[in-house]
Amino acid sequence: MKVNRAVLLAAGFAVIAVICWSGNWVLGRAIRADIPPIGLSFWRWVVATIILFPVAMRSNPSDWHALRENWKIVAALGFLGAALFQSMVYIGLHSTQATNALLLNATAPLYVIVIAWLILGNRVNARQMVGISISFVGAAILVSRGDLATLTSLQFNIGDLWIIGALVIWGLYSVLLRFKPAGMSSLMLVFFIAVSGVTFLTPFYIWESVAGQPMHLNMATVWSVLYTGIFASVVAFITFNEAVARIGPSKAVYFLHLMPVFGAVFSFAFLGERLVLYHLIGFPIALGGVLLATIIPDTQRAAMEPKPGR
Repeated sequence: MKVNRAVLLAAGFAVIAVICWSGNWVLGRAIRADIPPIGLSFWRWVVATIILFPVAMRSNPSDWHALRENWKIVAALGFLGAALFQSMVYIGLHSTQATNALLLNATAPLYVIVIAWLILGNRVNARQMVGISISFVGAAILVSRGDLATLTSLQFNIGDLWIIGALVIWGLYSVLLRFKPAGMSSLMLVFFIAVSGVTFLTPFYIWESVAGQPMHLNMATVWSVLYTGIFASVVAFITFNEAVARIGPSKAVYFLHLMPVFGAVFSFAFLGERLVLYHLIGFPIALGGVLLATIIPDTQRAAMEPKPGR
């Protein structure tokens, strides 16, 4: 089977994004007592804006022209991807179990598939459905710690509803990336998304602070904000946007099934958790499913792409 080089490059970009976001979810749970959800979203995009500002000032005039011509879609991407999605995730992580959040996150491709079908007319073939099913099983093994029977006893709460809502928003964001303005670089798109995110979040951050949920300033919160601003925002969004540009949202989102894999690795490396048998079983299953769903022969891949004008 011949694999297109662009697909392999897109897979690399998607994996980088997933690694950054996996750390973000672990971090969001670990520091929830010190940083309120809107505050964390607000400051991560402030950091991202500051980092990208010097680049923006030296950018090609075509980027600003593309913004003027397509400001509505850029504002929509900023509202959905920067302001709404991550705030809803952080709110959900305040009240849901880690197992629930990771399992629900593994369902993200389902929302993207449906939205991509409604908006872009994308079709899903049998190989992709088998791949997504396999990777979901691998994710379930990881989050259940090898005892799938524990999944039947999960208690769902309001936090889970926030996570589900966030995944729907992410599905819409992923599909709308297909309408990224022509002539705008990925770096500048992330800068404009960051500025939009800060703009939309500012009134809610002020409300949250006045309502008695200020951010506690200490080394842990400072490093956490820097991580989310640099890696979970700038690096992850640039690489994910590049992946979507190459293989489309319906396939790029399959890589989110690897978040439980990297989440377990981070827990092992930084939280002292042990690497046990269910990790060794769940890792290759989740990865194998993702590869099956995304690494498609060129002829099949071309047939599945939406036709121009649809």
